[in-house]
Amino acid sequence: MVRRLSVIALSLAVLCASIPAPALALSTQQEIAIGKEYDKQITDTTVVVTDPLLNQWVNDVSNKLWAETVRKDVPYSIKILDVSDINAFSTLGGYIYINLGTLDFVQSDDELAGVIGHETGHIERRHVVTGANKATIIDILFGIGSMFSPLLYRFGQLLEAGVLARMSRDDENEADKYGLLLMSRAGYDPDAMKSFMAHLGSVEHEGHGALDKYLADHPEVDKRLANLDGDPGLNPQTRSDEQRTAQAIHDFDTARYNIAAMKFTALLDKHPDDSTVRFDLGQSQLALGETTRGEQNLVSAAEQVSPQAKNLADVRIKALRAAAAKLDLLHPDLSPLRTQLQTAREDETQAQTAISTRRQAGLDQLRSISDRLQNVAYEIPSGLSQAQAKPGSRLETVLHNLNTMSKSIDETTNKATMVLSGVGTLERYKQGGMLRDNQEILDQLASPLQLDAPPPQALAIFPDYARMLARMGAGDADLVRAVDASRVSLARLDVGLADLDAFVRELDRALGTFLGSDIRPDAYKQLEPSMIKAVDSLNRAGIAASQSAQLYTMARARQLQTRIDMLGLQESLDRYATFQHALDVRFHTAGPTYDQLIAQDLTPSDVAAATIIGADTNATGPAILAEAKENDRALVDTANDRGMNAQALEIFLDLVWFDYTDNPAKEALGQT
Repeated sequence: MVRRLSVIALSLAVLCASIPAPALALSTQQEIAIGKEYDKQITDTTVVVTDPLLNQWVNDVSNKLWAETVRKDVPYSIKILDVSDINAFSTLGGYIYINLGTLDFVQSDDELAGVIGHETGHIERRHVVTGANKATIIDILFGIGSMFSPLLYRFGQLLEAGVLARMSRDDENEADKYGLLLMSRAGYDPDAMKSFMAHLGSVEHEGHGALDKYLADHPEVDKRLANLDGDPGLNPQTRSDEQRTAQAIHDFDTARYNIAAMKFTALLDKHPDDSTVRFDLGQSQLALGETTRGEQNLVSAAEQVSPQAKNLADVRIKALRAAAAKLDLLHPDLSPLRTQLQTAREDETQAQTAISTRRQAGLDQLRSISDRLQNVAYEIPSGLSQAQAKPGSRLETVLHNLNTMSKSIDETTNKATMVLSGVGTLERYKQGGMLRDNQEILDQLASPLQLDAPPPQALAIFPDYARMLARMGAGDADLVRAVDASRVSLARLDVGLADLDAFVRELDRALGTFLGSDIRPDAYKQLEPSMIKAVDSLNRAGIAASQSAQLYTMARARQLQTRIDMLGLQESLDRYATFQHALDVRFHTAGPTYDQLIAQDLTPSDVAAATIIGADTNATGPAILAEAKENDRALVDTANDRGMNAQALEIFLDLVWFDYTDNPAKEALGQT
């Protein structure tokens, strides 16, 4: 979407003379030129994510989609913006932007393809530059340009002016349909566009603030789902069983095991005698640890599918039963584990108390900062929006530094908000965030300890309880430090706003000394010290906020390692093989063998984390494991030592976990 066209509205006054009227007459080259100007302004006011693995992921998915586009004269590109809101938007000429918060929200490559496909659809269909209503939008943006300043947008003084640039419902629906077409042609599962909408719907019903801007720019989720249901390729009444089977096989082949199992189950409900589908369902269930049901479906279907399938089923079932028998012989003494868990609960309670107090103080700071931002915004000189800066002029330097200040302010408030909201609370009727998640994890770890005969999956992870609980303790320490760092960043922002206020007053005086179209040299000389001071002060706030976000996402990565290990993928060679396949699909390496996993006393999440860190920092998974062991460092800390963005590690660990747990139907019902 064009949510942030308002960010670059200041440049529209300059561009106005070069844009033909009506907008319908824009050529592709003119469209690209305008998109390039927009891109300059967007990247000048927003931090662009440079993490290599995240960019490789986004570009790999995008390039597969763009290979299927019609507008071959458009040089498509995509950038990741360091913004925690769930949103994506496109401007003109092939420029697409996706927020980091969206990458943290999608649950598969296919869902990401749906988001990018939708934005590509807007550009393919020329929604911004064709039709009378779009010409009106451009006119509105020109009007905004006459009153715009960079800081005014950042402080929300335009009443979210970007909302004026919303696409029509018809355009949004058309972009969805075009995105579906691209997804299908590129080999992605078009159902993922619906599952993404279902995930959005669950968050929308929770009233999550991270979704506000997405909902401001796009139609309501329920309406978009209804539109997608009307598509012949997605409507259960019109879609062929061959299509549904092909999509389910694709999901299994790309390691989306839970989604595949759901689809095979639906197909089998319709065709209970289909042995091939039953066999595929059995394989999916084995991947998910549903051993009994998986065995039953494999045995029932194997002989009817093929001799090769029967042999494969026999081998897998034999291996699973051998692994279960071996685990059943363990009969560990669970008393020490219960004691460790009780200690972890007590530590968690102490951490929750410390975090809760600090978080509330941080939220109070955020409210105070918000009020102060509004006051500073009102003081921005009105004459600034009337000035047109020439390249190399003193005025251009001032505007550039205003954008730099704006970027620091946005980065600080964005990251501090992400940390303080993401940590969450256990307050009655307000439970949420990582504190609630940690409590749920401890409850899940406690559950099998109450059983007289724990199942094989639980027996497989009992030896790793100490490591999982230690990770959670380290994560709690990270969260405390993250909240403290976010408060420091807000305190520094408060100081920076005082410096900004002083600069704004100096700027007002300087703008009254215009010489031609520029600030007089003597006035600029007086202005410069306060400008430099404000830039440096606000930059320090942004750095502190980035440090707080790093600590917070390190805690999330540790939590996800625990979640992955709780899947019990080390239960058997066969289940571990499904995990290796998942790594190979995404990172083109299967990691250590099962024997190496056992011999080196690794957990599946160790393997996943090492693989991701290696792919991101130009190393191999085994080298990362060796480095962590040599330095006696946790893998999350090793990633931090190597300068890796912890959010990249957290995002890719999340994708691995979702391979086994993604369930849009449960999520829609408020279940996890």
